[in-house]
Amino acid sequence: MSKYDKESIYDEQIAPLMKQIIEICKREELPMVSQFYLKQQHPDADVENDPMYSTTMIIPARDKMYEDHHAHLKYVAEAMMYGPGGRPYVMAITVQGGAHE
Repeated sequence: MSKYDKESIYDEQIAPLMKQIIEICKREELPMVSQFYLKQQHPDADVENDPMYSTTMIIPARDKMYEDHHAHLKYVAEAMMYGPGGRPYVMAITVQGGAHE
């Protein structure tokens, strides 16, 4: 299996277009979310490396759009960042033993 790596294509061809798209979306207050999968984690790599993505989100303030639409964009953006399971949950517990008599 060949190594999937599209980082240079993104940098050279897509990033300049994304810059224009982002400028237009900000100027026009046009909500958007996008994600490009640039590089895979190679299964034979000696060093574990995470896949590489380029993610862009422009989500206006809640008062600038319908609540349901805002919630949907936030959901899509969160799924792109963390996967379908959503944000990771972290819980820390400290158990201290005491003297029992």
